[in-house]
Amino acid sequence: MRVYLSAFLLVTGSVNAELVPVICEPEPVRAQGSYPFPSQSTINYAIPDGLQVSEITITNLPVFDEADPAENNALYRFANRFHILTRPGRVRSQLLFEAGEPYDAQKTEESSRLLRSQKYLYDADIRPVSLCNEEVAIEVITRDVWSFTPEVSFSRSGGANEFRVGVREINLFGTGVELAARTKQDIDRDSTEFVYKDKNVKNTRVGAQLVYSDNDDGSEFLGALELPFYSLDTRRSWQVSAEQVDRIDSQYFRGDEVSDVRRESEDVLLRYGWSDGLVNGKTRRWSVGYRYQKESFFPSDELPPPGTFPINKTLSYPFLDFSQIEAAYTTDVNKNEIQRTEDIHLGYELWNRFGYAGEAFGSDADRLLLQGEFSDTLIYSRKIWLQHEFSWSGLYNLDDRESEDVTIDYQIRYLRDQTKHRSFFASLQATYTHNLNSNTQLFYGGDTGARAFDNRFQIGDRRLKFAMEERMYTDIHLFNLIRVGWAIFVDIGKAWDPDGEDGIADDYLASAGFGLRLASSKSDRGSLMHVDLAFPLTNRDDPDVDSSGLSVSMKKRF
Repeated sequence: MRVYLSAFLLVTGSVNAELVPVICEPEPVRAQGSYPFPSQSTINYAIPDGLQVSEITITNLPVFDEADPAENNALYRFANRFHILTRPGRVRSQLLFEAGEPYDAQKTEESSRLLRSQKYLYDADIRPVSLCNEEVAIEVITRDVWSFTPEVSFSRSGGANEFRVGVREINLFGTGVELAARTKQDIDRDSTEFVYKDKNVKNTRVGAQLVYSDNDDGSEFLGALELPFYSLDTRRSWQVSAEQVDRIDSQYFRGDEVSDVRRESEDVLLRYGWSDGLVNGKTRRWSVGYRYQKESFFPSDELPPPGTFPINKTLSYPFLDFSQIEAAYTTDVNKNEIQRTEDIHLGYELWNRFGYAGEAFGSDADRLLLQGEFSDTLIYSRKIWLQHEFSWSGLYNLDDRESEDVTIDYQIRYLRDQTKHRSFFASLQATYTHNLNSNTQLFYGGDTGARAFDNRFQIGDRRLKFAMEERMYTDIHLFNLIRVGWAIFVDIGKAWDPDGEDGIADDYLASAGFGLRLASSKSDRGSLMHVDLAFPLTNRDDPDVDSSGLSVSMKKRF
């Protein structure tokens, strides 16, 4: 007896393919060619929970779509042959369901989000392809990105140059392993860096990371092994990590280095977590652990130390973590990226850590430690997206009865869609610090705000940043490789110390300008090139302020 599919199967082969009902007896048609991922599609399959998943088929589409005449040329066909597609086992390891289990819409949607979060995939979709005798067959469709990237880049922001040369492979032989070797020069240091990352070692949920950097002012090493809370319903988690840093921390005034100090630090963390999983639309998680942090400071040979020499600190403490996540998500496009599926968290997320660093555990003083983050989407509608974030961290020295290294930060972002391709964006951020160690400063200018000014033009123990942008997400797709957008912007803000004087005529720095946004459609997400030309609106008579500033930088958001 024939049983017809209650939803519809998208017969692929062209972007404008029609939806037709299918029966369960023929072999389902697998996705191919110009498959319309969620960013281009409004298809919503309504499959009831509880049906048995009969089979799961993995369809991994190549980097270049040879069904598209614009991408069906000799160069792009050669690139497809050269690129090794992600192995089906690697894709399958991200799924939160298996064949033989009951169908669960929440797990299906979350599996799609997990796949889209992988650097080596451009997009992902999970769809039913047949329904027969109360069994549903599932197809998991992904598209790869170009994973091997020779890195030769130059950027300039706030009067400082950054240069990078290296190679990076983010999907080694289709396994999802990332390897990178690069030499880079930026405002702080020259370094040679080696990176190994694998979020799913041997297709398990365990992730591993090794990073080593040999710098002209020291070295850095990070090693970590972790089973994260990889899904909303994950019941346990653990982490082991160790980091060692030897570097020069510089202090600035009006954008110029005026002092520095050598910092040697160690950081070891052990953590175990548990959860009851997803209950009534919320996930609550607890973790206990131990952390050892030590910072030691020494004079350098380059510049004099700061007027108040930094304080050596040793923190050895057990801690307790609590987090809660509201499970509410949607997908959208043209928010933080250009013409690409974006997963938007509509709910709130809270994380808090409390620790006691006592002398009995090896600390140099008795201290209480508090860290936390909270974020929430206040409004999300067809046209408006309003979200805010709040974070805090600090110590309380029980021996001296004073707080140390306190940082409180609040940010609110507003985006209003004016048309399909144009939107207005505004953000406000306020940061307050108290009794920071003297090797640390809060900056404003250049890549930290007011793009027409030099990096670190202002310093202080508090900061206020406001930005407005008129954004355009165009349909321009250069060589079917690069998405193009642009923005007109205004920046206003300042960093200041109520007890200090920086000699700047106008406390508030303001600049305005316009810029290009370039996003690769064939590489990993979250790498947008910003090319901005900005003009100062204040302090234009200051000899340290140029008449304009050109910056080229890579950022994760539009």
